[in-house]
Amino acid sequence: MTQVTLNTPTTSYLRAGHFLYWRGQQYRLLAGDSSDHLLLHLEDLATGARSAVRVNELFHVSENEEEPLFAASLTQLQTELAHRFPSPVPVATVSLPASLLKKASHIISVVENVTHLAAATEEQNVVVGHTVAIRQACAHLSDPIHLSTYYRYRDLYLRYGGDQGQIAAALRRSTFNQSRMDKAQIHFVDTLVMRYYARSHSLRLRPLTVYRIGQSTLQRTNGLWLDPACCGSNIPENLLEELLDSRIPFQAILDNPEKKRLLKPITLPSRGWFYQYLRWFERQPGLGKAVFTARYGREKWEQEHLVFDTFASRAALPLQYVFADHWLLDVFTVDEATRSRLDRLWLTVLLDAYSRSVLGMTLAYEAPCVETIQSALRHAIWPKISHQELGIKEEWVCFGIPQQLFLDNAWAHRAYSLQNLVRVIGQGGRYATIDLVFRPPYKGRYGALVERFFGNLSGQVKELLPGALRGGDVRSRRQAGQEACLLYQDIYRLLHQIILAYQHTPHHELGGLTPHEKWTEGREWGMPLVPTLTPSVARLFWRMNPKARVITGKGVCAFDLHYWSPTLSDMERIGLDGRPTLYHFSYQPDDISRLALFHDGHWVGDVDARELRLPDGSTMTLSLWEQKMAQAMARQAGGSTRDWLAYVHEIDALSQKRLEEKKQQHRLQARPSVNRTKAHPDSAEKIAAAVVGNETTPDYTDLLAGFAGGKKEVAS
Repeated sequence: MTQVTLNTPTTSYLRAGHFLYWRGQQYRLLAGDSSDHLLLHLEDLATGARSAVRVNELFHVSENEEEPLFAASLTQLQTELAHRFPSPVPVATVSLPASLLKKASHIISVVENVTHLAAATEEQNVVVGHTVAIRQACAHLSDPIHLSTYYRYRDLYLRYGGDQGQIAAALRRSTFNQSRMDKAQIHFVDTLVMRYYARSHSLRLRPLTVYRIGQSTLQRTNGLWLDPACCGSNIPENLLEELLDSRIPFQAILDNPEKKRLLKPITLPSRGWFYQYLRWFERQPGLGKAVFTARYGREKWEQEHLVFDTFASRAALPLQYVFADHWLLDVFTVDEATRSRLDRLWLTVLLDAYSRSVLGMTLAYEAPCVETIQSALRHAIWPKISHQELGIKEEWVCFGIPQQLFLDNAWAHRAYSLQNLVRVIGQGGRYATIDLVFRPPYKGRYGALVERFFGNLSGQVKELLPGALRGGDVRSRRQAGQEACLLYQDIYRLLHQIILAYQHTPHHELGGLTPHEKWTEGREWGMPLVPTLTPSVARLFWRMNPKARVITGKGVCAFDLHYWSPTLSDMERIGLDGRPTLYHFSYQPDDISRLALFHDGHWVGDVDARELRLPDGSTMTLSLWEQKMAQAMARQAGGSTRDWLAYVHEIDALSQKRLEEKKQQHRLQARPSVNRTKAHPDSAEKIAAAVVGNETTPDYTDLLAGFAGGKKEVAS
């Protein structure tokens, strides 16, 4: 039986034999359907009845439905249900030390006695304040205590509801049940893990074998190992290699005084401790990257864990290493209204290193920004329906949460919004988390997979599409502008067809398998587990503002607007500490008429802009750039920036008027050329009209061949 890779926990996959709680019922997952990779077979645990459900239906629920729960075992499912529907369960006191139980009983007695005495004092003398009464009660105890001690006891009492077992358990030290290891021992164990265990399946050794290597190494070195405290920030790599190389006599190392002073005697931890540490290391995001980097530095991590240079061969499962990048398409598009304004679109792609599959994509007018990378992530995480909406029949079954997402050092990739998204998408450990890995500057080879994909895509675009840029000179750009006839939706559909064709094309680096077949092969571990796409989860993919807001009498203030909703009246405004409650908000730059409010990472509701409310009760759509442009016009006119809303309506009316004038002018200019258009039925406009949306086109190859033929006619 093949083993699961280290940084791919089995609970992040839906596999046969796992369990599911959905719509009030508990199910067991049965073997999947080889003919339909997005169809799950379920067995009701209560009745034994079997049914089938599509993944799209499972992960897309309405606001009134409960989110499904997934677990690898029935016991784990029951634990998750108990967590979702909690009930007070007393802590067992059998395993707790008698001293802690005695201390907890003393805390409960002190809090209850002080509360009773303080209440009696306040009843007898109404002039005495509450704090004074508590201080007097603390002084009249048989064993008097300070006021600060009482408050500490009271916090424990209130936090655990006066339960003796829970209070006793809370009194344990934070390092309870953890062995004390010095830095040299930890460095030795980390070296064993990174060298012999944190590898691909072909190179990884069993835990017992790794432990025996440690025993043999210390036996050869007489129990001596590198002391990081003596080495400082730079651990000598040559000495480390000599200690691990059994062919080098250890006495030769001891004969060197400079090397000998860096060694110290250590003992190998027990096998049980080593296994427990190994399990803890596996559960760390990015296979302990943050832990290893904090201990020994980023350069040491890259040297020991050469992800960048060997990700293609090291990837053992889908979603292990995913690469994201952006590309400015080498083709001009035209606007739908006038068919004359030229634009170039940006394509963002997420590529899986294991299967070479395109995990997700997005096409946008804007240059790479927070929205483009977060939109591509949303398209990648959940089962895809975008190609089905376009009528494309091929399968595109890859989806899931990337474990390590490799990005360049663009500003958008380090934005607060993306950092928050990758942190909360795991929902506190219920699902896999995303570890962002930034490629070093001026190291293009670290993104070789996705760059090569863009190169192949660019070749197809330049060869087949009208309006493509086939050179960098002015003449080529002018010719491309004259040939341009495709709309946004045309490019969007064509990219889907090209990507789906790529998904089902054999790849020589995959041993002749297609990316779809390679992904299906990796899917034998189970189907990726992702959170349900509820409204609260969907709003995580909006741009989050890093500055918090408070709820005032006018609502939530942002973008010089006041946002309000009936739900604001039920939200907390002042916390228990007497300070205003802070809320973060997310928004969509193309429509700032609505904000999504978050408190402590949880979505609490949406609010709409009061100033943008229309007479019919709806809200006017307003983009962020329109708001900024209107503010600038208001300042130039000498008015207040708060008068910018009038400019928004003025700009809207002026734009409609100028657009109608432009259309009329184009119609007047087109009248003399009516006969010429009829004489050339294969013009670029005819080609676009005949090809785009042609339901009789069998596949994208014929579609692109039509573009190629039309392009040659236009050029002639």
